Amino acid sequence: MGFPNGGVAAAVPRLRALAGRRDTVLGVSLGKQKETPLAEAAADYVAVMRTVYPYADYLAVNISSPNTPGLRELQGGRYLEALLAELVVESRALAAQAGIALRPLWVKIAPELSSAELDEVLAALLAAGADGIIATNTTLARDGLRDTHRAEAGGLSGRPLRQRSTALIAAIQQRTGGALPIIGVGGVATADDVREKLDAGAAVVQLYSALVYGGPRLPGRILRGLADR
Repeated sequence: MGFPNGGVAAAVPRLRALAGRRDTVLGVSLGKQKETPLAEAAADYVAVMRTVYPYADYLAVNISSPNTPGLRELQGGRYLEALLAELVVESRALAAQAGIALRPLWVKIAPELSSAELDEVLAALLAAGADGIIATNTTLARDGLRDTHRAEAGGLSGRPLRQRSTALIAAIQQRTGGALPIIGVGGVATADDVREKLDAGAAVVQLYSALVYGGPRLPGRILRGLADR
């Protein structure tokens, strides 16, 4: 989960073992190697896509991990539109070749995007025909943190990310009018957090860090909390 990780060679045997044995929705994250220059990033994304395509229900195009140096530069309109155009073409070819359904492409963005940067990203997604957007990845901000570990490198998740990601979800919904479905993620730990994301415009909500603290029964508790309303 997340970058860096064991890579596609380590992931595929696990994905293959799950094939035909699950009734859940499985997304697989696409990314580039740390050492690959941005100008050659598309080849990495395509290579991973080709390997995991039969096993995924959807593909998350990760252009926003703060743990891969320079990766967030792919969020620029010029880079992003070219990358997505290549992935859309490859996706269609892979689906036709394997005789399987087209795998939706969702683009995962950073929470620190400015208003102008967000407009660029959304324009690129709509132009390329991406299926949706994931808002958001982890944050580099450390606002309000007092712990001695607050200066550690890497992306911060959990509660400090909640309001930032929700605000971006609302901005996306307001700008696109629902043209791009949104997966809302960031600081979700309770039914109230889920409702906040849904009210902001998310179609689906994901959990990550809260599972560490709440355990595998947390999703059930959240769903029961939502049902009680």
